[in-house]
Amino acid sequence: MAKITGFVTLGFFTAWAILTVLVGLPVLLGLPWLALILVPVFGTLLVAALLIYPKHQVFRFRLTVPSLPAMSHMTALAACDLLFAGLAFYLLLPPDMSPPFLTLIAAFSVALGAGMLGGTPGGVGPFEMAMVSLIPNPDIAPLAAALIAFRLIYYVAPCLIGLGYAAIAPVTAPTIDRHSPRNHAAPRAEHQISAQSQCQNLETSGSSATLLDTPQTLTLFLGATVGSFLPLLQALKKQATRQNRCAALYKITARDAVVARSEGWKVAALAHEAVIRPETYCEKGPKRRQLRRFLRKADKAGLRFERLIDPDWARLAEIHHDWQESHGAERGLTMGRFCPLYLKDKPLFGAFDGDTLIAFASLVEIPGVQSLDVMRHVNNLPTGTMHGLIHHMIYDARRTKIQEFNLAAVPHPQLAQTLRLNTSLTRFKASFGPSWRSLYFAAPNRRSMIVSGLDLWLAITRPRPIPYDTMDAWHIDAMLTGETPTLPEENDLRLTG
Repeated sequence: MAKITGFVTLGFFTAWAILTVLVGLPVLLGLPWLALILVPVFGTLLVAALLIYPKHQVFRFRLTVPSLPAMSHMTALAACDLLFAGLAFYLLLPPDMSPPFLTLIAAFSVALGAGMLGGTPGGVGPFEMAMVSLIPNPDIAPLAAALIAFRLIYYVAPCLIGLGYAAIAPVTAPTIDRHSPRNHAAPRAEHQISAQSQCQNLETSGSSATLLDTPQTLTLFLGATVGSFLPLLQALKKQATRQNRCAALYKITARDAVVARSEGWKVAALAHEAVIRPETYCEKGPKRRQLRRFLRKADKAGLRFERLIDPDWARLAEIHHDWQESHGAERGLTMGRFCPLYLKDKPLFGAFDGDTLIAFASLVEIPGVQSLDVMRHVNNLPTGTMHGLIHHMIYDARRTKIQEFNLAAVPHPQLAQTLRLNTSLTRFKASFGPSWRSLYFAAPNRRSMIVSGLDLWLAITRPRPIPYDTMDAWHIDAMLTGETPTLPEENDLRLTG
């Protein structure tokens, strides 16, 4: 309760400061036009700051700033509070003593801040002194009467109403399920990728889904994990509203996109995923001309491809670090990241130059379907290495009776052209001659679509650290060193971690 009270107080104080500095002070200084410049400029800077820096480290404390919807709501509520409280005070003043309405609201806002900063109960003293100073040529007796009447209306009456409501209203608290998403039986193999991110579970009317939990957005990932898609839409909006987030749908199928559009959601094409049927796949045909050229170069280089049954995790980590040096930090959220604990139960395949592992790729899978996930390689890679590796993985999928091999998604051509994105990954996947399947992004309205899109882009390009506990750290260290240290009891580890 103390945290909630502190958050509300700090939120209102921040909103008051924004309104007073951007609007109140220019009006008092006789420069109301200045507010028309300050509000959009500062608003843009504030939105950028909340998006880019949602968390702050202050000494040993980690602070999470309000989301954009929460900050917007608090600012709007603070503006309404100042406007109606100022209106009440304006109506209580004698007509011959009242300054122009906007000037009074600005003076009231400054005086309210003086009362909050003064530290006295209800701001008694500093608020009154500020009003006497800011109202020109005040008549003290009528002004004092107006201030006393205002105190009764603004403080005493709401207090009595609140006490009555608290006495009769039931006490309820929303519950948020932030456990690992229940994706073991999900209809899409890519649902497993969400295990590396902070997620929530959404359940309603026999349907469930995995929600990606990012600072500004609750995002339904890929579609329903159980049941039908339609009941989840309203449940998602309600849950997002309760948490002051925007609601969004990410990488949903064309069928789900039609359902969302019929419910009034704004839908946009986001990505194309490349799909191959292993039973009909071969390197022949005009669509795979470039693939054959790269396979010949890989064969000429003497490269060998095989499944990694007992991976050398230390070598895989070296390749990963080498890849990061040339490509930059890996992306996350909806893209798998290198982590031995995450990869240990996934199919892994490697490319060897002689006896040296130079590249590897992993898959996520459900019965009958495999999807490409993490791909890493060393610098100065022989030409055709990754083509040969994926080619080998597709033939292995045919051997194990896999019906669908998914090369994963690339940006939709329209999006790539608009944003001028690098299309080298698209050309790489196109060389295998896949069929293309569109995926979509959706939000309840345009504003939510813009905020959610920016939020998800930041979460993908600047992912949060993978959450590890102490036991995880011990296991990773053992996998990378090849040692098996004697581990303390798990309960003891969690207490120390």
